[in-house]
Amino acid sequence: MSDDGPLSGVRILDLTHVLAGPYATGQLALMGADVIRIERPNGDDFVRRHGGTQVMKDAGLGASFLSQNSGKRSVTLDLKAPGDREKLYELARTADVLVENFRPGVVDRLGVGFEDIRTQRSTIIYASLSGYGQSGPLSDRPAYDHILQGISGLMAMTGEAGSGPMRVGLPIVDYVAGQALVAAILGALLQKARKPDEAQRLSVSMLDAMTTFMGAYAIHHETTGTLRGLEGNRAFADTPFSGRFDTAEGALVITANTPAQATRLCAAVARPDLADEPDDTRIAEALRAVFLTDDAQSWEDRLSAANVPAARVRTLAEVLAHPQMAKSCAWLPLAVPQLGLTVRAPALPFDAPWGPDSLGPVPTLGQHTDDILSAPSEKVTP
Repeated sequence: MSDDGPLSGVRILDLTHVLAGPYATGQLALMGADVIRIERPNGDDFVRRHGGTQVMKDAGLGASFLSQNSGKRSVTLDLKAPGDREKLYELARTADVLVENFRPGVVDRLGVGFEDIRTQRSTIIYASLSGYGQSGPLSDRPAYDHILQGISGLMAMTGEAGSGPMRVGLPIVDYVAGQALVAAILGALLQKARKPDEAQRLSVSMLDAMTTFMGAYAIHHETTGTLRGLEGNRAFADTPFSGRFDTAEGALVITANTPAQATRLCAAVARPDLADEPDDTRIAEALRAVFLTDDAQSWEDRLSAANVPAARVRTLAEVLAHPQMAKSCAWLPLAVPQLGLTVRAPALPFDAPWGPDSLGPVPTLGQHTDDILSAPSEKVTP
């Protein structure tokens, strides 16, 4: 990994666990930050044992953990023990950022809340991630992705009338909140350059992060009084020329939102008359019948050649094996010497001249405790 990333020299104490927080700090590590995971000695972060083979889980290096902890270091501390809490204070005096995702109030009871840390590091950026924020009637409730999908309104618009509300197939709220946390910390670091002598208190709510992604739906409801929901594969653009269609083999997604795209689509499927058909239901029925005459890949090729946005529905394994992804900067080899294997793992989801060209190893539980605590001020580049 390059040592000239934009966050090179920035130290982050990572008190987060599960997915959203570690995802965020993982992205910051890929930008060059020195991220130190502060883990409990009993190793109870279930993500260490989630996904992958049983050997990976037994080693505390499950698939979920490997996906977002490249380049970090791990220290085990029992924050309920005064001696270990003092060790955290010592590390805090060398840190630029501390990130935590405990339930509101827990860090204060442990003696590692914002005010406690600010007495050790007057310029600290203290970032908290929680389900519902630091105040309000829901703030003390436990929150996980599945719960937030339900309470945020996301599930209410996902699925069909026959299925009822359904969760999105991945823990999307965790990653949306994680990206919000990345943005908040990067903004705080820029602010620190302008006001270097001030501490900053950041709070990211998973509920806030997810609901702001649904702003168009919210304003639609605010202005019309109607709610969209359980629309299955109906396109956001409300046009019959867009959506998901079954084919003779596989499924096809199409986005022909503009009149020009719709006209090209109709010509490509040999039904130019549909471009002038006023009845959306007839259009949808005709297209469903047409697409059943050939397989999804053939339709993708034909429609793409006609400049109609279309793609065969693929599995994750299929898209990662696609030639388009062969040299993607977003996926790099990750060596896992503890297991004698190398996996292809996610990196930064964008290309930049300072982006990583390799992935640093993921830490085993407490792997760097002795090294870091013996020289707490010594920063490293991932």
